[in-house]
Order: sequence, then structure tokens, then C-alpha cells
Amino acid sequence: MDLSVFDGAAKAFDEGFEVDIVHPTTGKKLGMKVRVASYQSQRVRDVQRRLANANIRDQKRNPKKVQTVEEIEDRAVDVMVAAVLSWEGFERGGKAIECTTENVRAVLINPDLWFIAEQIDAAADNQLAFVKASPAS
Repeated sequence: MDLSVFDGAAKAFDEGFEVDIVHPTTGKKLGMKVRVASYQSQRVRDVQRRLANANIRDQKRNPKKVQTVEEIEDRAVDVMVAAVLSWEGFERGGKAIECTTENVRAVLINPDLWFIAEQIDAAADNQLAFVKASPAS
């Protein structure tokens, strides 16, 4: 097989794709769109490495320290936040919510909005969504 058919896959991971956020029970589009990078993208991998290196440094400083569940969850959210490239259609009280790191984090950790985090996580983890089908040979 000619491996060149996969050229550009890494670029697709970085550029991401648009996800329509749907209602958790009806499946209807809610008018919110999120451009999601792959968990294999460079930006996400950079965050994963930064977090892993910080963990290694913490362990060297204090070998007896054990990560708490909250710390592990926070790091998982950091990775998911890194996968969000942009969004549109997000509002609160009729005002648009800008796509900033802080705002993305606030939405992702809001227990009332669990379905948004779930859909973003699933999209970022779906590597096949980023790779175009190769032409039949």
C-alpha cells in the first residue's frame, strides 16, 4: 500500500472539524457549533506533555505525594479544553460567550452542560473523523 494516501492526516488532526452540539435526549441540533481538534493534534499533545512533565517534577519533589481524583479530573479537562479550537452559538442570558480558555473550561465543567463535554470528548477521540477515506485502488 502506498502510505502517501495518509499524507496530511496530522494536519487534519490540527485543523479539526466542526461538531454540531445536539440535545442529549432529542438529538436535535441546538445551534451551537464547536471546531474540535483531535487528541492526536500537536496542540493537545503539547498540553498532555506539559501536564505529564509537571507531574514528573512533582513526583521528584515529593515522591510520597499521590494525585487526587480532583487533580486527575482537572488535567483531563485541560486536555479537552486544548481540543476546542473555536465555537459559535454559545450564549448566556442572550449574550454571546466568547471562546476563551476560561469560558471553554467553565462550560466543560458545568454539570448541567455535561452533554457538551461528552460530545466534544467523543469528537476529539474519534480519529476516523479526521482521516479522509482513501480512493479505491
